[in-house]
Amino acid sequence: MIEDLLRALLGIPPGTTRINKDLAIMRQLTKPVADQIIPWEKEKELELMALKMEVKSHKRGMDRMLVGSLLSIYVEPMVTFAYMDYVKGTREALLYCRTREFELVYRIKKRDIDVFLNGTQVAIIDQDGIMHGLKSRSALGRVKPYSSDLMSVMVLDREAGHLFNPNRPHSEVQRAFFLMTQLSDEEERIFLALGLYELITRMLANKKKK
Repeated sequence: MIEDLLRALLGIPPGTTRINKDLAIMRQLTKPVADQIIPWEKEKELELMALKMEVKSHKRGMDRMLVGSLLSIYVEPMVTFAYMDYVKGTREALLYCRTREFELVYRIKKRDIDVFLNGTQVAIIDQDGIMHGLKSRSALGRVKPYSSDLMSVMVLDREAGHLFNPNRPHSEVQRAFFLMTQLSDEEERIFLALGLYELITRMLANKKKK
């Protein structure tokens, strides 16, 4: 509690110990839904994901942890997630996502975002929204505007698909993603890492405005 108060007053980002504790809580809170997540047998099933989110708030000291899931067009859980803001007025935050196969963690910091896949840091998203490989530093992809309704998901210098802008008016069964090409395993992981971050953070921001 004292740490939470000092961080709030002084605008100090959390340390590694606090991050790891919160991550453990996120895993625990999302486990009931994680056990029910439907399997994805191929990347095309990503297109079954709808712009449909269920989310609840959990108190964590002076902070609030949001826990929820993304549903398919058949109202089945496809992704479970947890999100926490740390310092009000800044980007300091933690986002945890779980699919049937992958665990993605985004440590959102003032200047960039550390991306972890199944417990290992694999990439960094810079201030321009470009994802770079952690070791190679080469550009892996990015999400950029395509139209008022759509955003292009670029993977390894090609347009792999589109993300429907969740802030635009849409039907209850609006699909979140549309793939334009078949993806390799690596390309699918890049697409998923970029797409889930953009989708969840935009939908949560939209909910906060309501």
